[in-house]
Amino acid sequence: MDAQAMSRRIDNPGLSAKSNQTARAVLGSERPELHPELADRKICRAIVTLWSGDRKLAEASMRTPVLQTVCDNGSFTRLFTFALANVYFTYFDCLDDWDVGLFTMTAERLQQAVSQQSTTHSRDVLFAVRARPEVTIGKDAPSAIARLALEEDRDLPTVMKDAGLGDYATGRYAETARQQLYLDRIAQADPQQSYDWLSDLYQSEIADAPASGGRRFGHLVLEAMTNHRTDNPSRDWESTILKIGDDPRARGTVNWNKWWARIPLENVRRVIAWLSGEDIRLFLEAVEVYGRKNHHSDLLRMFSDRERFLKGLLELNMVKETRLFAGRSARSAIRQIMGTDLRTSITPITGGNYSSTAVIFMNCGDFHIVEGSHNFKVRVLRGDPPEIMSDWEMAQIDNYSFLYGVERDRLYGEDYVSLTHDVHKKWISDALLFIEQAGQYVSPEDVMTAETYQHVSATRPLPVRPKNWQRPNRRGQ
Repeated sequence: MDAQAMSRRIDNPGLSAKSNQTARAVLGSERPELHPELADRKICRAIVTLWSGDRKLAEASMRTPVLQTVCDNGSFTRLFTFALANVYFTYFDCLDDWDVGLFTMTAERLQQAVSQQSTTHSRDVLFAVRARPEVTIGKDAPSAIARLALEEDRDLPTVMKDAGLGDYATGRYAETARQQLYLDRIAQADPQQSYDWLSDLYQSEIADAPASGGRRFGHLVLEAMTNHRTDNPSRDWESTILKIGDDPRARGTVNWNKWWARIPLENVRRVIAWLSGEDIRLFLEAVEVYGRKNHHSDLLRMFSDRERFLKGLLELNMVKETRLFAGRSARSAIRQIMGTDLRTSITPITGGNYSSTAVIFMNCGDFHIVEGSHNFKVRVLRGDPPEIMSDWEMAQIDNYSFLYGVERDRLYGEDYVSLTHDVHKKWISDALLFIEQAGQYVSPEDVMTAETYQHVSATRPLPVRPKNWQRPNRRGQ
């Protein structure tokens, strides 16, 4: 029998419509705890019964002085005890939101009421409170029963039933226990693996459920999942995060304000780093697929240098944030590559000859890279990132506005350079020298293949390694 059924059951014996009416009148009075009708234990039981089935009434009238008087005069009959248990497990941590100290008093009075009942062999709430106080009494009780379910690798409803709490599968106690069980699972999980329960977490009734600290449970999930320090979470792990909170780079949007604004900045940056790796991988795949599909031998010949340059910056932990842009055909190609597994946002570019073009923007702090597929010239910028890169409410952008937005208010040679990919690999040394001018040293051997480094170092000038320079920790270390 669930909690609602229990409430209906205890509504009947000896509680007439008149008793309920009188109980409501008492609660509606100016000082209910002083009302003479509370001398009648039947009215006291009626009040607790009404509280258990009417949240609005309970929230408006359940106060510590009233509860104290009701319990003192209610005689702790068996039916009174079941009604009080229903109140306790239904509202649980909400009680202190209604009145300071209300939770503690309800818990203490429930224990007192249970202690006065005769012992039975039934696995009910009387057994639970008497035999298993660690999983029933106190605000840590839901965590205790969640931990038990995790340790025994059993589902929570079964564990609750065995503990004598099978009638309380709904309400704040059960909800808090379910939430804690998910958080415990997340804490123990390997983010590089997939789990069946991950699909539960982005369901709206779970993610939007109220949690501690005035946050939604989805906030606790996002924080717990992004606490894991890994560079390569599983697709299911990352997809779960994005299905709850959407793209954390889309600052100022409705979803960002709802979710990511309530998550620690370090965690947000960690997800953005994950997405940066995904963006770079997608961009490179799109370039390679385009080259092979169109038999573009020059592009394919230079592909390894582009790949090594972008991946090298990522591995050196220099990439703070990325954003993908693509024309219609390029977007279709990327979606064909990834199918339903596509996890990142792609902003459409329209007009000109951009249909087959994919472009990636890489914010590297002191400098920025704008790299495109096939004949797109790579731009290296210094200073603040272009405004268009942070405008996530922009549904699409035309090719002219894109290039204008990248180079706007920047002097060529001073604030940016535009470099053509060629077989002589001059673009690599020019890019590294410009980055050096921007105040950042990039180790040439880390962004070139061994063969390319041997060729470029012999034919082109390269940045001089600063004194006392130390190689940064590589991605994954």
